Amino acid sequence: MFKKGSNYSRNDVSKITLGTDKPKGGDWDTGYVRVNDDLLIFMNIGVSGVTGHDFNNSYDTESELITWFGKPNTHSNQPLMKRIINGSINCHFFARWDNKLTDFVYLGIGNVISFEDGAEGKNSLGKVVPTIKFVISCKDAPNIIIDEENKSINSTFALEKHLEEFIVDNWNNISLGKNYYRCEKEVEGKRKKFRTDTGEIDIFAKSKDEKEFLIIELKKGRASDKVIGQIQNYMGFVKEELANNGEIVKGIIIALEDDQRIRRALKVTNNIEFYRYKINFNLEKVITS
Repeated sequence: MFKKGSNYSRNDVSKITLGTDKPKGGDWDTGYVRVNDDLLIFMNIGVSGVTGHDFNNSYDTESELITWFGKPNTHSNQPLMKRIINGSINCHFFARWDNKLTDFVYLGIGNVISFEDGAEGKNSLGKVVPTIKFVISCKDAPNIIIDEENKSINSTFALEKHLEEFIVDNWNNISLGKNYYRCEKEVEGKRKKFRTDTGEIDIFAKSKDEKEFLIIELKKGRASDKVIGQIQNYMGFVKEELANNGEIVKGIIIALEDDQRIRRALKVTNNIEFYRYKINFNLEKVITS
């Protein structure tokens, strides 16, 4: 329907989706408009809209991550927001960096990674108003699973590399970043994983007080007990080859789910913890002993 990186005016989008020129007024002149099972989102980045509404939208060209704010007073319990979150509507993102231009760049179909109610923006009068904030991926992105029993939402990542990229890109915003820094090298601006004699460590870190090494192993869905042997191999290598000043070597497994076998194995395993990843990328430590 649309080509990523190409320019489209609102009228162009209307002709493609409706087969006619853009209707005058209404939602077509606002931040987003719904056409059947498509939501057409027109974002201003770094500038306010022509109506004066101002939200801190952003787009990272390398990771293809979007930070996008809904209209004033929107929240996750509204029907359209629920459809965005559960992926039952296709969200097409168009962006411009100059509100004097009529054309927007098509960024692609976005998938929700996380959302936050009660974020702040400014309405047309410059007054601070609450709204919903989304983090969106325009790559092959996660599906959203809604846990009806607990009324919580978790993100499952299409590939482990997406989970890894998200943690690395948001390291300073998650709990681990408070106490650890990543000690991986960069080659020509790209992160290089730390390699052991049995494979590459997903994420390798060290405590800010220099007393601990941390090996992080990621699983996009449910982790099995096999991952314990894998992370122990990495930990053994680090202990023998790098921990020359008495540093402690710890391991963390991050996954969406665990099972009884891994819980039992972890009860008799030293220095390895299990975390579940959750919406807004909070990490929930699982007590195993």
